[in-house]
Amino acid sequence: MTRFFLTTVLMMLPVFGWTQSDLSHSVSADADSLPVASSHWGELPARNDSTTAHFSDQPRSGWERAALVPYNILGIPFRIVDVVGQESIKALDRWGVFNMPPAEHAGLPLPYGTYLLPEGAISGLEGISLGLNLRRPDFFGPGNMAYVTVSSSTRHAHHLAGGFYFHLNEAWGLQLGAGTAELPLTKYYGLGYQSTEGDESFYNRISQWYGAEVDRALGNNLRVEMRTYFSNVEARESGFEVHRGLGIIHADDLPYGFPGESNGWTLRLGFIRDATKGTGRPQDHGFQKASLSWFAGSDNLDLSYLTYAFDAQHFIPLWFTQRTLALRGFFSRLQNLGTGEIPLSRMSTMYHPNNLRGYSDLRFYDLGSFGMSAEYRWPLWVAKGRDGLGMDSYIFTDMGQVYNRTKEIAFNHLSYTGGFGIRFIDGDGDFVGRFELGFSDEETVVTLTFSQNFQHHGRSLLYGKDPSRRP
Repeated sequence: MTRFFLTTVLMMLPVFGWTQSDLSHSVSADADSLPVASSHWGELPARNDSTTAHFSDQPRSGWERAALVPYNILGIPFRIVDVVGQESIKALDRWGVFNMPPAEHAGLPLPYGTYLLPEGAISGLEGISLGLNLRRPDFFGPGNMAYVTVSSSTRHAHHLAGGFYFHLNEAWGLQLGAGTAELPLTKYYGLGYQSTEGDESFYNRISQWYGAEVDRALGNNLRVEMRTYFSNVEARESGFEVHRGLGIIHADDLPYGFPGESNGWTLRLGFIRDATKGTGRPQDHGFQKASLSWFAGSDNLDLSYLTYAFDAQHFIPLWFTQRTLALRGFFSRLQNLGTGEIPLSRMSTMYHPNNLRGYSDLRFYDLGSFGMSAEYRWPLWVAKGRDGLGMDSYIFTDMGQVYNRTKEIAFNHLSYTGGFGIRFIDGDGDFVGRFELGFSDEETVVTLTFSQNFQHHGRSLLYGKDPSRRP
């Protein structure tokens, strides 16, 4: 067996450009002076020309050395950043920063147990927005919360909202919320999936709302949401980009309800099943949501419609640690129950989290919307362990469309977007925020936000989310 192995090695040497003469320099001249070793298979022969090989480093070819010159020069700043980053992290680790217990509540402590926290976001709809939120944990009892947020943006958008959450017991929770929002540079391209970039126009969308929601945990990761709210939504000409106003660009085909406003009550029943473990790096299981809403106009008794909305998500672990494929599909549909038309301000649209991330929010309008998303996620940097504080990278693709009738849903009617981003994860392994770039054939959308398209938060009334923009 040994002789066969050695013969095979010698026969393979020419394949790698070696000859037996190349190996002779490594052989001891006095092979007889070496001790004979034994093994389970018998005695091992002494070192000689046929049993000893010498492997030397092969010289680099000329073109490879030439190519390494610009590579090394261009890599200098990246290596500097890498070294500085690694040394900074090591220093913080030596100082015990990563071992510090997290603060009980985020923000600047103020009197009466309140906390002030600056907030900011970047989106295609509002531009760069800056603001503040004020929160009071354990408001009149453990587990309760009072919350107020105010913000303004570079695209003249303004937002003021607040709410309360009351932890009634282990199963029941109550939310109260109200707010107002103005979006003076909301884009409108026309109705339907076939609206084109050349028909871009702008209008001002103003909304106010107030309402309440009761949540009930049912067990087996299932909960039910029962919500009612009043909303007033107005669509009118914008005071900015007046030369591209909706009334000018679409003068011959104005959407119903523009200019105008709509008032009414909404009753909504929703069921959510969340079997995932954590929001930062879920590895398996899924998230499902189904809701039915009924809207009745208070200023127009002929306006009444139902909204059906479905959302299904699943997370698939891949071949490396913490590599995950996240899949999602959503569907919504308005069914007109009244004799009047549904105005622009109430139509189904693509808005976070049911959006295409290469387009600005509220890009498409019609009676229904449909979409699918996929994200491939992998760890970029983790302070300690596999699930701790850190950042994850991801690439994504979205596809979807709005439609008037379900038969319009087709591959050649879909809009496609893609992009990449970074997810920020806190020390408990929970999602904190994301920064991403989304690309489409119309625009590039830069997004910085503290919410995600997957596993969206359930306390939207408390945190001032406009319910009139969501199904």
